[in-house]
Parts: sequence; C-alpha cells; structure tokens
Amino acid sequence: MIPVSAVSYDAMSWPWLNVIGVKHAVRQFKKQRDGGVIYRPELGTYGFDTAGMDTSVAPGDNFYTYANGTWAKSTPIPADKSNYGMFTVLDDLSRQRTRELIENAAKDPNSKIGNAYASFLDTAAIESKGLAPFEPWLGKIRAVKTKAELDEIYAEADRLGISGPFGMFVGQDDKAPESYALTMFQSGLGMPDRDYYLSNDAKLVETRAKYLQHLTNVLNIAGEANAAARAKAILDLETKIARVHWTKTDSRDANKTYNKMNVADLQKRAPGFNFAGLFSGIGVKTDSVIVAQPSAITGEAAIVAKAPIGVLKDQLLVQSLDGYSAYLPSAFDKEAFAFFGNTLNGTPEQEARWKRGVDFTTAALGDDVSQLYVAKYFPPETKAAADQLVKNVIAAMDRRIDRRRRR
Repeated sequence: MIPVSAVSYDAMSWPWLNVIGVKHAVRQFKKQRDGGVIYRPELGTYGFDTAGMDTSVAPGDNFYTYANGTWAKSTPIPADKSNYGMFTVLDDLSRQRTRELIENAAKDPNSKIGNAYASFLDTAAIESKGLAPFEPWLGKIRAVKTKAELDEIYAEADRLGISGPFGMFVGQDDKAPESYALTMFQSGLGMPDRDYYLSNDAKLVETRAKYLQHLTNVLNIAGEANAAARAKAILDLETKIARVHWTKTDSRDANKTYNKMNVADLQKRAPGFNFAGLFSGIGVKTDSVIVAQPSAITGEAAIVAKAPIGVLKDQLLVQSLDGYSAYLPSAFDKEAFAFFGNTLNGTPEQEARWKRGVDFTTAALGDDVSQLYVAKYFPPETKAAADQLVKNVIAAMDRRIDRRRRR
C-alpha cells in the first residue's frame, strides 16, 4: 500500500504536496465506458490516506501532523534512504519499472542500454581493472607543472563533471529571460558549505574530523605517499576558501547574486586566474558572465593563485576519485558512501547496486531509456488524462480569479 498521507519527514512546510502525490499515485484499470479509461486512486475513494492522519492535533496548530502524523509515526525510513515520503515511493516505483525495461532490453546483446547497465553491475571486472581505466586522467593531474596547465585541467575536469574552484552553468538570464547566460558561482569545497569548516558546533567539528580522515583514506587507497599530511593541506586550503565564501542566506538573495559583467571586468576583479581560458575550455563562447558571489570569486582566485600547486593537484585528485567512485573498485565506492552518504546525509546503508545502475543508465542514455518507459507507462490515454488534469486545474484557477475580481 502506498502511504499517500505524507511527502517526507522533512517536508513540514509542504503538507499539501500529498495531494499532488496522490495524483501521480493513481493506478489505472481499463474499463470501457463511453470509450474512456477510468482511473481509481491507490487509496480510499478519493486518494487520501485518512488512516495516516492524526486528528488529535488541531490543523491550525500543526497541519502537517494533523494530515500525516500517524503515518510519520508508524512508517520506518528504509535503511538505504535519509528521508522517506511520497516522492521517494514514486522514485522507487519508477526505478523498479525502469529496471525491468532495461533488463528486457539487455536480452539483445547489441543493446546500448543493456550493455551500459551490465557494465555498471559487473563489479568483478571493475575490481580486476583497478584504477587502470582512470589512470590517463589521474596521470594528467599528476603531470601538471604550472598554474597555466592547471587552469586547463580545471576546464577539462568541469567537462567530466568533476568539481573545481569555480562552479558554472548555462541557463536563462534572470533579468533577460529571452536569452541564455553563463553563471559562475563559488565552489572549491569538498563539504556542503562554509559552516562545515568554520563553525564551532560540536556536530560540525566532528564532521570536519571525519572529512580529514576521508581525505586521508582516499589518498591511501589510491596508493599516494604521505597521505595524512597531504590530506591536512587539502583541508587547510578548503578552510581558506570557506572563509571567503558567502553565507547560505546571502547566496539565496536573487538580487545580491545577480552581477552581470564583462569577462574582462571579471578578470580585473579577480586576477590570478585565466577565466577566459576556463570558459573557452568548457566550450562556452561569451563576453559576459553573471557572477553570483563576486567577492567570493575574487577571494578564491587569489587563494588559488597563492596556493602550492601540489596541494591544488591533490585536491583535484581526491575530487576526481570521489566523483567517479561508483565506477572504481569497491574500496573507493565504500569510502565515498561512508562519508557523503552516512556521515553527511545520515543514510545507514548504501543503495543496492542495481538501483544505482538504473540511475547510471538513465543518466547516460536518457533518450533511449525514456522511449521505452513512455511506450509502456505513458500511453496516449494516460497523456490525455494528464492533459485533462492540467486543464481542470487551470479552469479552477480561472474560476477563483473571476470570483476575486467580482468582489
């Protein structure tokens, strides 16, 4: 039974989302009636789990607990998850369905989908090859001799999905939505934000110590010498970067984080790093950029310019091994989960490999997998029902607006 009475334990401010979840959780059975398809809710007569409510709580005091309290108390969070709710249930359902589609496709030995999925699941082959498939990239990092070469490697790392000192993405310009723009934001940390490096909170101090151990472990597993000292140098570097980072509050301010400037102006504000080369290296041709946190970018550029090149290379080495840990021998995979999954997110157990394999295959071959999924689970009659649902919502909104206008 799908627990539609809750979204997740941490969604305290979004109790209304269970209604949206219900709309997605309907299961259909085909019955001809005037040529249409009838849909039934997964629970009850109208798709809401009244048994999951806690009516001892007044809705005006705590609407989330009123609507979901009994479900939240009685439903355990699965060991491979840090939270649980309607969207998690739907994700599990989608992944199970996708797994069946992928495994069916894999019956064809020439299937790209099947081969990609099988390669992710073949842990024996991954173990036997060790770091050999990744060595060409690791070797590039180790071979860097100058900051100019490192700037080029940062661009290549970005293309590979590996974090560098600056984050970037191309999206709609918030103040000129008819056009796209390159946005740059603060980055360069291995932990979520500056507080993990600077706060004296006991839990964060403990996490910081575990992060240092994680850095040491990764370097040791990779066979690097003097792992502990090099790990400490990485942590010290990232602590300096954290000091120039903006707070989460300031970084959420839409006006403060919209700072459009010419690339030449950015270079003047943040000397010591070849930004034009970085943008060109990631394949973006632009003469302007939106800088989310200008003072942080300036500070980071100065820190990178002064930092020992060996420490910067070690940081990129660890970022690379962490970023690709799922495709490397299990020692890297387990170490990455121990810190990022368990320590940071509180997830007791790592997800089964097949679940991560579905995610990998879907990410790598999204169009191919989506075609199979849509063909089976989103037939024309389902699309028509979804379209009608949207039309009903719009019509209801129109009626509400009209009533307000008449007042």
